[in-house]
Amino acid sequence: MALTQITGDGLAPSGFPTNSVIQVKYFQLTTSQDEAYGTASASQAITNFTVNITPTASNSIFKLESNIIYESANATHSTMWFFFRGTTKLANTDGSPGNRIIGISPGLTSLDANAESTFEQASLVYFDAPSTTSAIDYKVGVMTTGTNNFFINRTVDDTNTTSFDRGVSFLSVTEIAG
Repeated sequence: MALTQITGDGLAPSGFPTNSVIQVKYFQLTTSQDEAYGTASASQAITNFTVNITPTASNSIFKLESNIIYESANATHSTMWFFFRGTTKLANTDGSPGNRIIGISPGLTSLDANAESTFEQASLVYFDAPSTTSAIDYKVGVMTTGTNNFFINRTVDDTNTTSFDRGVSFLSVTEIAG
């Protein structure tokens, strides 16, 4: 029986204790994916990294988490990762960012001198309070200072040797009772 159908002395979605986990939805990519980033300094959603969730209450808090394993063809030092709620960018909210790249976390590189066999990684966590009970699409987004290709879950060259690794990336959304 769905939780929304329990009545009487049972729990309804509005009856969850504050900070209780209500539901978890996720997208996990266990294969590789190539992503072209075509417009410098534009906020772009990453293909497939979308989770649709319908809040059970308008005061719910959503914990967004993502770990992206990737290698970029260039400009690894000028990349910021963030989330979208629909088309709204969820990131640093400074009122006057100027020419800065705004996001939640930069891509971290393990060997900056190598752009063919060494992963970068972005780990993101963000708390969102959308104040709605309508369905929401959360997405992973990226912004960089130039055009770029991202090779998600693999290295650029992807040669079948021990120096060219593969990984797993995900996006998860946890609804928490407000």
